[in-house]
Amino acid sequence: MRWYECFNVSNKTDQDLPVENDVDMSERIFFIVELILTSLVLVLLGVMAWNRRSTGKASIFLAICMWASAIYSFGYGMELNSSTQAAIFFWVQFEHWGIQLIAPTWLLFAMSVSGFEKKIKPPLLAALAVIPLYLFITSQTLGTLNWAHINPRIDYSSGYPMFNYDRNVWNYIAVGYFSLCLGVSTMLFASSIFRSVALFRRSALVYLLGSLPPLFGLFYQNLDLLQNNIDYTPFLLSISGMIFVYGFSRLRLLDIIPLARDSIFENMSTGVMILDREDRVVDYNPAMLLVVPRLNKKEIGRTIYEVFPDDPFLLQLVRGEVAGRIELKFGEGIDTAYYRVNFSRMEDKKGQLIGKIINFYEYTMEKDLLDELVSQAAHDGLTGIYNRQYFMKLAEQEIQRHSRHGGDLSLIMFDLDHFKEINDTYGHAAGDLVLVTVADLFTKMIRKSDILARIGGEEFVLLLPETKIESAQVLAERLRSRLEMTMIEYEGQQFYAHASFGVSGEGPDETASLDELYRTADRALYRAKSMGGSVVCVNTQTPFRLAEI
Repeated sequence: MRWYECFNVSNKTDQDLPVENDVDMSERIFFIVELILTSLVLVLLGVMAWNRRSTGKASIFLAICMWASAIYSFGYGMELNSSTQAAIFFWVQFEHWGIQLIAPTWLLFAMSVSGFEKKIKPPLLAALAVIPLYLFITSQTLGTLNWAHINPRIDYSSGYPMFNYDRNVWNYIAVGYFSLCLGVSTMLFASSIFRSVALFRRSALVYLLGSLPPLFGLFYQNLDLLQNNIDYTPFLLSISGMIFVYGFSRLRLLDIIPLARDSIFENMSTGVMILDREDRVVDYNPAMLLVVPRLNKKEIGRTIYEVFPDDPFLLQLVRGEVAGRIELKFGEGIDTAYYRVNFSRMEDKKGQLIGKIINFYEYTMEKDLLDELVSQAAHDGLTGIYNRQYFMKLAEQEIQRHSRHGGDLSLIMFDLDHFKEINDTYGHAAGDLVLVTVADLFTKMIRKSDILARIGGEEFVLLLPETKIESAQVLAERLRSRLEMTMIEYEGQQFYAHASFGVSGEGPDETASLDELYRTADRALYRAKSMGGSVVCVNTQTPFRLAEI
């Protein structure tokens, strides 16, 4: 780039202007056309990068760098096309509008895509701007004070007029500064090749290859290895441009710039994973390792479908097959953890998708507490079986299932006989022990599909899906008999408890409601009580004892 000082000072004057031969003319036209085309490509690349600026600062820095390079290439082409000193001086000044921006913006771009974006802060920007700003200001004094270009003149050693001048200390500082920026950028890209997964290695390789041509141009020009006074750096930028055209079109470089890095907050407790438009994992924060310990940097660049092949609900969420929030379970036993997973799209101002964010919020403690609250709301606090409210909910569901699919359904209501006497004789603690004993005893004698609940002080209900009323009647008698034979001991005192049972039911072709089943069983229970208790009655039929069948 134009960060060198020219050699081979010519003593020719405007009066000694040589005649430009056909070879010189063809070479000059080729250079001009090539530089103009290069500038157009660089402008296009800058537009492509700018349109992706919503992906992060890297796109902005890249766009500025491409446009600055385009200014440099176009200005140099117009400089070669000029034949007067005034025109050449004008275009040299024009070139510096781009020259001074190329190296620092390329370094900032390299930092952004190689994981050092957080290091880009105002002090660094100010430090990077000092030398380019001074060089730009002094370059604009060309033709007057000539602070940046000592002894400016037109050189004809190449067969056509070209700009030339003598070095000063600031020229050496400029070369050192630009070499440092490009050198650090090159090292950042090179290191990314070794520490990235395959997808990002290809991207880093493109960045590295794209930064080498102008670096070589700077190297050769300042070591005086070229045979003429032509600045080949703008020409080498065309090679960089072609490399980036390939990278943008084939590798979609701008889609895999680390998206929204500033929003990932390294120290946040919520796990965050970033995807690009192709559902490839772009980044994740350390908290994600608590969610999925097997995650590592090798997963970056792979699709979410490869990283989480065994989590269909998560993949459905990413594909948009389910909306909103889902809940996922990771681990088993004491290592079980529950997460609420939120999914959101990242869009630019035009509504175009640029990436996706998945948040994993652990709520294991909240879920355990919620489950406990739900359990408390559904179960009787003393006996541990269902309470009246939850029984009614489950029973209604079973009634609806019975209405749709048919089958048999029975209900047993039972009430402890003379329970007040137990409380008065042995105390309320003894009465509580009786209730707990009944619940434990009967729970062991019924099926898992049966629904047992305490619906009052000493009143219980038992719903029996897919059970004929005759079978319910037999079960009720077994429960009554077992309780009658169970001795209860409290503080050295022994006694027995008894219960009365009422049974109701409906067959496959019947559609009685829960209220009807409840009322029918209640009437049967009332009849059993009126007969002295410890009896099983079915609807209004004759009292039933197991020994009678």
